[in-house]
Amino acid sequence: MGIIRDPRVMQIILLGIYTLAGVFLLDFSVTWIQIGLTLLLCTILELLLVYWKKGTLVWPPYSAVITGLGIALALRGDTVIPFIIAALVAIGLKHFVRYRGNHIFNPSNSGIVAVTLLIPSTATAPLQWGYFLWILALMSIGGLYLVFKVHRQTLVFSFFLSFIAIQYSRHLIWPEQWNANFSAFMWGGLFVFMFNMITDPKTSPKSIKSQLVFGVSTAVIAQIMIHLNVHNAVFISLAIVTLGRFLIIWIEDNVLNKNQTSVKHSC
Repeated sequence: MGIIRDPRVMQIILLGIYTLAGVFLLDFSVTWIQIGLTLLLCTILELLLVYWKKGTLVWPPYSAVITGLGIALALRGDTVIPFIIAALVAIGLKHFVRYRGNHIFNPSNSGIVAVTLLIPSTATAPLQWGYFLWILALMSIGGLYLVFKVHRQTLVFSFFLSFIAIQYSRHLIWPEQWNANFSAFMWGGLFVFMFNMITDPKTSPKSIKSQLVFGVSTAVIAQIMIHLNVHNAVFISLAIVTLGRFLIIWIEDNVLNKNQTSVKHSC
């Protein structure tokens, strides 16, 4: 029971169900070789880097499995190369780009963004999810369970409601774009993003106010880039907001706090 209480275990179970449903029921254009290689590479890299840094093996490697499944669910490519790049970047950034002992970027999201920038022709899978209500219901129930377990409900609701509100506002101004843009956000991939990437406890804020700002900012930037036809806009928006959050924290730690300390000493 202690293992099941770990939200990462439930997250792996849900992502596994989504993967099986996608391959067997929705005919996802992703092969078992691509899925397996992504999972294997993420796991091996995680184990090796943790051992190199701490001299011990961490088992089971929950985080690596979550990262691999997240990449496999979102990414599409004709070869295994995009998946290899995504896995290398995801785990590499997690272990080498850190602050206050935590990684700065969500691993799965950073891997997808890296592939988007390096191989622009690589796609994600928005429309492959279709409009199966039972799948969206399962994602909603399972996702909300995870969100409440990690206390990120304000973040998710602020992002989703802002995303929908801006989308509808754009529809009122540019109605001819509605069909294309509606299908671009009402897909299971957005739910995977919303419940499994943006809510990463290590890379998202804890306070309600900060979660609100984080969620709204991600939605606004995503919608701006969608309007500009930017490829994989939602994933890039999260990377931008996460980077911005890090810069604010760094400035507070290294500039503002130091200035305050200097003023106190001078007094």
